Amino acid sequence: MSNLKDKIDKGITEFYLNSDIELIKKSLEEEGVDVAKESADISNFLKRLRFTEVAMSTQKSNQILLDRIVGKFQDAINKNLEKPIATLINLVETKQMSIQFRNLDKLTPDEIKEIIKGKNLVDLMDELDNEES
Repeated sequence: MSNLKDKIDKGITEFYLNSDIELIKKSLEEEGVDVAKESADISNFLKRLRFTEVAMSTQKSNQILLDRIVGKFQDAINKNLEKPIATLINLVETKQMSIQFRNLDKLTPDEIKEIIKGKNLVDLMDELDNEES
């Protein structure tokens, strides 16, 4: 009996998958479904889903870029490279944090992130890349 039920369910599903959309809408309306409302709900759900996907992707790429910038600053401090250190000092002075971060050689990755927070990461990365060239 279960096999027959499965075949009927599969047949109904295939019927609706291969049917005209207007026929499906009419059938749903006959069953009391507000097709316009359901369509709007689905549309809103898809918009939220796309927005979440873009936000997560942006967050991930920003984190990767932030980690690269922190690495470049730490490498510059370790190698005592003048230009990137000057850029970092300029950021510290711009944010008026000079007392808090006066020992650059002891900065942690989190402290460097705090210093560059709010800066355009792409511009900062370009600046650091140009200083290496």
